[in-house]
Amino acid sequence: MRTKFILVMLLLLSLLATATGLATLNTIKRNSETQARQILNVASKVLKQALNNRASQLSNSVQILATDFGFRRAVATKEQETIASALANHGSRVNASLMLLIDTSGDLLVSSEPSITAVDITPLFSQTQTENSIPVTDIIHLAGQAYQLVLAPVKAPNLIAWVGMGFPLDSTLAEQISGITGLDISFIAAKNNNFTLFTSTLDLDNQQRLPRIMPVLIAQAGTAQNNTEQDYTSLATALDAQQQLWAVQHLPNARWLDSYQQFRQQLLLIFSASLALALLVAIIFARSITGPLNALSLFAKRIGQGFDATPPAEGNDEVGLLSRTLVTMQQDIRQREQQLIFSTEHDSLTGCYNRLATERLLQPWLNKPNSCLLQLNIQRFKHINDILGFSNGDLLLQQLAERLKQIAPTPKLLARLGGDEFLLLYDSHVSIEQVQLLLKPLLDGYMLQRSTINLKLTVGIYHFSVSETGINDVLRRVDIALGNARGAANNIAFYTPGQDESHQRELTLIRDLPNALKNGQFFAVYQPKVDIPQQTCSSAEALIRWQHPEFGFIPPDQFIKLAEHSGNIGLISNWMLAEVIKQAAYWWQHAMPVQLAVNLSVSDLLNPKLADDIYALLTTHNLPAAALALEVTESAVMADASTVIQQLQRLRGLGITLSIDDFGTGQSSLAYLKQLPVHEVKIDRAFIKDIEHNTNDALIVAATTKLAHSLGFTVTAEGLENKAGLEHLIQCGCDKVQGYYFAKPLVAEQFSAWLMQFMQQQRSTETEGSK
Repeated sequence: MRTKFILVMLLLLSLLATATGLATLNTIKRNSETQARQILNVASKVLKQALNNRASQLSNSVQILATDFGFRRAVATKEQETIASALANHGSRVNASLMLLIDTSGDLLVSSEPSITAVDITPLFSQTQTENSIPVTDIIHLAGQAYQLVLAPVKAPNLIAWVGMGFPLDSTLAEQISGITGLDISFIAAKNNNFTLFTSTLDLDNQQRLPRIMPVLIAQAGTAQNNTEQDYTSLATALDAQQQLWAVQHLPNARWLDSYQQFRQQLLLIFSASLALALLVAIIFARSITGPLNALSLFAKRIGQGFDATPPAEGNDEVGLLSRTLVTMQQDIRQREQQLIFSTEHDSLTGCYNRLATERLLQPWLNKPNSCLLQLNIQRFKHINDILGFSNGDLLLQQLAERLKQIAPTPKLLARLGGDEFLLLYDSHVSIEQVQLLLKPLLDGYMLQRSTINLKLTVGIYHFSVSETGINDVLRRVDIALGNARGAANNIAFYTPGQDESHQRELTLIRDLPNALKNGQFFAVYQPKVDIPQQTCSSAEALIRWQHPEFGFIPPDQFIKLAEHSGNIGLISNWMLAEVIKQAAYWWQHAMPVQLAVNLSVSDLLNPKLADDIYALLTTHNLPAAALALEVTESAVMADASTVIQQLQRLRGLGITLSIDDFGTGQSSLAYLKQLPVHEVKIDRAFIKDIEHNTNDALIVAATTKLAHSLGFTVTAEGLENKAGLEHLIQCGCDKVQGYYFAKPLVAEQFSAWLMQFMQQQRSTETEGSK
C-alpha cells in the first residue's frame, strides 16, 4: 500500500508537471517559430527595399548619361570609341559592372561584357516596348550571372537607343544584405527544375543541400519553411517577373532554439526538485499510514494460520475499526471452519458421510480382513422421482438415512456415495440371513404425500481379504457385487474373486475396440440363407467376429453389448457396412451375385446420415442396392418408432432389402408390423431349434408365416439344426432357412467354396431326379 501510495503521488505530480511543461514548451516553441517567420518576413522586405534602392541609383545614373549632350551626339553619329569611353567612364563613377547600348530594334550595339548577346537581354528589352519614355528595371540572368539592370531611353529628340547599367547579384551584395538583416542569403537560378547557385553566405555543406529543398521553397514562396535537410528556417523570394531568379534568406534555427532549450532545462530542474520533495513527503506520510496497517496485516496472517492473537491497535479511527473487524472475523472463521469441515465430509441432504470422507475413513480398515462393506440402493428409484417428484425423492432418501443410522448392529461407517446408493461398514463378515434381518426395518412404511411407500432394496456385499490393494479396488468390488445383486432372486449378492477381473476385462475391451477395428482384429463371416422351395442359396447374413490378441476370441454378444453401452456401436456398424459392401462388390464382379445382410443397431437407425452413407458406399463400389439387405430388431423399432420408420422408408427407396430380425421376441410385434416398410420377417431361433419336439413352437411358426405372407413378406427361419426341423419348416411354409444344418458362419473364402459345392449338389440332385 505504501508503494502504491508513493507511486500514485509521484504519478500524479509527474502527469501534472509533464502536462504543464509540455503546454508551456509548446507555447514557447510556437512563439519562437512565429518570431522566426516574422524575422524572415522583415528580412525579405529589407532585401526588396535594398534592391529597389539600387534600382533607383542605377536609374538616376543611367538617366544622367542618357541626357548627356556629348553622349547623345556620339550615339546619333555612331562614334563607337566615344560611346565606349562614355559608358566606361560613367559606369566607373557609379561602380556599375555592366554597361550596354541597344538600338531601338533590340540589337546590342555596345556591351562591357563580350559574352552577352541580344537574346539574353530580350526579357528586359521587351518591357521597353510599352514604356519608351521612362527607364525600365529588372533582375535578369546574363552570362552565368544575375544582374540588376536598368535601361533608359536616349532621345535626340526622338528615341534613338537604349542605354543600360547593371550591378551583379554577387557575394558582395550578399554580404551587404546579410550585414543589414543579420541573416544568411543565397541567390539561385531556377529553370526546368534545374537550380544554379550564384552566390551564398551559407557554409559549403548547406550550399550543396540547398538545391534539393528549392522545389519546396519555391512552391511555398513568401512563406517561411523549416526542413530536415538544413538546420535553417528559409524563405524564398522571386527576383524577376519570370520567377527564374530567386533570393533565399536563411535564419539559423539555433537563434530561436537556444532560448527554448534554456527554458526547457529550467523546467526540468524545477520538475526534478519538485519530484524529489514530493517523494520525501509521500514516504513520510505513507509510513504514518502503513505502519499500523502492517501490524494489522501480520495479525490477519496469524489468523489465517490458525493462531489466536491480540489485536495490535485500538482507537476510534479507521485503523481501530479495522482491528475490531479482524477480531470479529477471527471468530467467524473458526465457526465457518467447523461448518466447512463438516460439509466437506458429509452429504448435505442426509447428513451421512460422503465419498471423500469414505475414502479417508476406510483406509485404516484395509488391514482388517474380517471387515465387510454393504452397498445398497433403492430399486426403481428413478420411477419414484418421475412419479412423486425430486423433492419427494429427496425426502425418501432422508427417511432412509435416518433408519440406517438407527439399525442394529450400528455400522462403523455410514455414507451416501451418490444418488440412492448408501455404503455401510461392519467389523465382521455377514451372511445373507443377517443382511435380510438388517434390511427388514428399512423396507416398509415411508410416508410421502400422505401415502405409505414400501421399498425394495438391492444389496451388494464385499468381505475384505488379507491382500487389499487400495480404497478404489474395495469400492469397485462392492459396486460390482451391487450390480450382480440386481439380477439375483433375493436382490442380494456377494462379490466373488474373479468378478473384478471380468470387470477389468470389459474395460479393456471397451478401450481396445476402436484400435481393433483399425488393426485388423475384426473380420466378417457369412452364414448362408437357403431358399427352401427353390433349393438355392443367393443370400447370406454377415456376422462380425473379434479375435483379440490378449483374450482370444470374443463372442459377439459380449462386445456388441459393451459397444452399445460405451457409445462405440456406430464404429462397428460403419466398419461392417464398408467391409460387407466391399466383399459383395467383389463377388458380384466375379459372377457370384449374393445378397448380404447386415444387422443395424438402434443408434444406427437414429443416425440421419445413415441412408446417405450407405448410398455413398454402394456408389463407390459400383454395387446395386439389391445386393444389400439390412436387418433391424423389434426393440430397435420401439426406441423411436416414427423416426425409425422414416429411416426405413428412405433405405427402401434406395432399393435395399429390409428385414425384421428376431421376430416374435418383442412386445409390440403385431402392432408395428403392419406399419414397417420391410420385405422380410426372420423368426427367432427360440421358436425353431425345438420345433420338431414342441407343438406350440410349430403352431407359432405356422401362424407367423401365414400372417407375414398375408402382409406380403417373405419368411426366414433362423437356428435350424437338423433335418427333422427342416421338414416342419417346409410344412409351415417358410421361404428361407438359416442355421447350422446347412452351414455355420464362414469366412469369405470358405463361403465361396461352400456355395459352389452346394450348387453342384443341387444340380446333381436335380439330374438324378430327372432320371
